[in-house]
Amino acid sequence: MMFSKGGFHVGPLSKNDLLSLFNLEDDAVEDISFINKNGIAMIDVLLHPNYPPCPRCGNTRVWVKDFNSRQITHSILTDRQCILIYRARRYICPVCGRTYLENNPFSFRSSQISALTVQNLLRDLKSANETFSSVALRYHVSPTSACSVFDQYVSMSRLPLPELMCWDECYAFYHRGEDSKYVFTILDFDSQIPIDLLPSRRKGYLTSYFMSLPKEERDNVKMIATDMYREYRYIIHQVFPKAIHSCDHYHVSQELTRKVDKVRIRVMKSVTKYIRGTKRTSDEYYLLKKFNWLIFKRYDSVDHDGRQLFDPNRERKMNQKLGRLLNYYDIRDLIEAIHPDLKAAWRLKDDLTDFYEKNTYDTAEEALTELILSFSHSGITEMKEFGRTLANWKEEIINSFIVVKKKYKVDKDTGQVVVSDIKLNNGLMENRNSILKIIKKNANGYTCWNRFRNRALYVLRPDAVPLLNPVIPPKREKNKKEIKRKRKTRKEKANAV
Repeated sequence: MMFSKGGFHVGPLSKNDLLSLFNLEDDAVEDISFINKNGIAMIDVLLHPNYPPCPRCGNTRVWVKDFNSRQITHSILTDRQCILIYRARRYICPVCGRTYLENNPFSFRSSQISALTVQNLLRDLKSANETFSSVALRYHVSPTSACSVFDQYVSMSRLPLPELMCWDECYAFYHRGEDSKYVFTILDFDSQIPIDLLPSRRKGYLTSYFMSLPKEERDNVKMIATDMYREYRYIIHQVFPKAIHSCDHYHVSQELTRKVDKVRIRVMKSVTKYIRGTKRTSDEYYLLKKFNWLIFKRYDSVDHDGRQLFDPNRERKMNQKLGRLLNYYDIRDLIEAIHPDLKAAWRLKDDLTDFYEKNTYDTAEEALTELILSFSHSGITEMKEFGRTLANWKEEIINSFIVVKKKYKVDKDTGQVVVSDIKLNNGLMENRNSILKIIKKNANGYTCWNRFRNRALYVLRPDAVPLLNPVIPPKREKNKKEIKRKRKTRKEKANAV
């Protein structure tokens, strides 16, 4: 008999080969054999009797009553399904009459999946790109079995609240009970590990959740970074009165980007789309549609080649639509000439970037006041709205300049120690949210919240390990009416035959 292990063809399997394959000692096995049945590797195993003492009375003189044959799915082979036919002895105690099975070295309790298969399943599920179906196919079990193994061995608990905390939400799970499409994530800024995942970001739900935590934990929180969702401000003031609320600068910049894009869309709708009498788009519409990405670049942006993007001396290339040689500097001038609101919004966008780059906590308040006035006096509706947003979140934006810790790094060229200030931000949270979306997308969605939460935390926490004692689901109680109905159905089938 020839078969392959891991893609390498080997000769007929002897007893020593099988013992080495399953990591068994020769003195522990009485009989072991290999059978190839329709492409399935069937391994028949019988262990030597060890006569374990009775678990009830401790009697050591026990007898072998009979054998209990079990089929265990094993993942020792990767190119084919492997089934271990384990003939387990059942012992009986002549003193108390207790019957029990011998120690099983292949699987946990009464599981039909080997311990190695369980270990491989849980190891592969640590990757966000894996799904229950993919690992089930790899180890020749059903997706339902893979889910059951995960539910039994993975149960992630909440971690204590840290001093520096980040909050954010993303579309990753629809919870019917809470009628919520958001997954709310609590992240430890220092360790970069999620504290917990919640199925809703609503004010009532989050307030009840945080109020149920010990007061000592809540008082230990020093600073929290969030986006500009107004309910977060209420929750922090009510539940974390000692914590400083910081508004993440990424979300502030993101909001301004949306406003600038609204200006572009408004102007684009106001210009002629098609040249009258033809199917050709107008030059203005073409510029705003084709080169919309340029509006979100800074005036001093540097290209991938290290040159200024809007350098007037850059090489000009022929634009077939406009019929002339142009570079990005020329295109920028053409876009700004379409409408004065475009140039003003472009400049204000760069002013916000300069505000975050050039200020500290001591100078942020004065600079922010001037910035709010610039937006308010711009005469552009969208920019005025953003100015009101800045005024509404003024205190939280200023708090985002607080230095929470120092970072020391040795420069590899000069050998000098470079000290940089670290401010609380939600930058890492965006990475964690993307992983949540990957988990959801690969699985085509989840319907069980507990399973999704455990899977996400299992992936996001590097030190997460399975449980040593699996959680065995309780057996479903049999309904008397259901039993009677099944008996009646069996009788009717027997009479019909």
